[in-house]
Amino acid sequence: MIKTAIALCIALFQLSLFSPPVRSAGFTLNSLSATEVPFLSPLREPPPAVAKVRFDHTGLPYHLFTEETVITPVLVRAINTVHTTLDVALYNLQLSEVVSAMIAARDRGVRVRVVLDDKHVFPKRNADIQRLLDSGMDVRLMRGRGRSGSMHNKYAIFDGVGLQTGSANWTWFAETASYENMLFLYDPYTIAGYQANFEWMWNQSRLASSPDAQAPPAGPIPTDPSPSLYFNGAALPRYAFSPRGGTEAAIIKAIDAARSEIKVAMFTLTSEPIMSALTRAAARGVSVKLMHNAGSSFPFFHDALKSRFDLRFSRGRTERGQMHNKFAVLDGSLLINGAFNWSATAENTNAENTIFTMEPYYVQVYAGEFDRLFAAAKAP
Repeated sequence: MIKTAIALCIALFQLSLFSPPVRSAGFTLNSLSATEVPFLSPLREPPPAVAKVRFDHTGLPYHLFTEETVITPVLVRAINTVHTTLDVALYNLQLSEVVSAMIAARDRGVRVRVVLDDKHVFPKRNADIQRLLDSGMDVRLMRGRGRSGSMHNKYAIFDGVGLQTGSANWTWFAETASYENMLFLYDPYTIAGYQANFEWMWNQSRLASSPDAQAPPAGPIPTDPSPSLYFNGAALPRYAFSPRGGTEAAIIKAIDAARSEIKVAMFTLTSEPIMSALTRAAARGVSVKLMHNAGSSFPFFHDALKSRFDLRFSRGRTERGQMHNKFAVLDGSLLINGAFNWSATAENTNAENTIFTMEPYYVQVYAGEFDRLFAAAKAP
């Protein structure tokens, strides 16, 4: 009897150690489906890895703001940690040490696949892209829809279990001149969506050695099959992709559900539907704070003032730099982030990515970053 009681106590203690807390009252992890299980962490600690994996993200940040952290060492550390696969989708690449790390990963047996925007390869390319091509790396090129579309993504998937996304191109300009962000996360559901998007791009891209070849036809763009991120009652996807993958509609749905405050840091806002949603929010009493890049087109200046937005304009960290972020924090509980400018081009012609998360750690650090940049930005 005593041995049985001791065994029961040990089992209960182990269960308390390894079972994550669930915030939603009335639910347990066992009562939810795989797509409904929330990705949880304490408020003031980075979210833990969700599974034991080969990719060791120890030492990597969960977020990066370029005025605080240099991009190159973080990316090199992440790439050096990869064991099996590295999939990278980049609008531009101009960091020599990062290229060296990618080549070294390939040389030690990692399957490295790179999709680049073709306008950064042809007719001209920088020395780092040339070195990547000369190394024999498996590189493919992609355009967006039509003549003006771009492959505008800036994300990487490490061993299929780690994801880096955000506004920052892998370039010295992003590293030294602009306000940018990178977000690292380890949520299997979201990463599976990004992996599907990478395969979608890879399968319709062209070999770097055959830039004039006809691109293979594109199938339907991947979408979140089970939007289960509930923000004030609105069911949102955890990720969305462009072109025409429903990103704009999801952003509008989130804005329409906001109740108290919307903070937007946007390099370019030219989408009339999104601007209309922000105007509706302001009309119902939601505080709308909008920080826009000072050098980008903003056709809604007078509309924003008329709707009593708290409007600011920000430049980069240098005279030539930019406020290149594309994120929003709603009601202090939802973060929208990625490469997607709030524009018709991003929605309809570019290849883009957007992440939606209510993970408190990410929401809090991005809200703090917005507040810091907004305080230094200039009112009209």
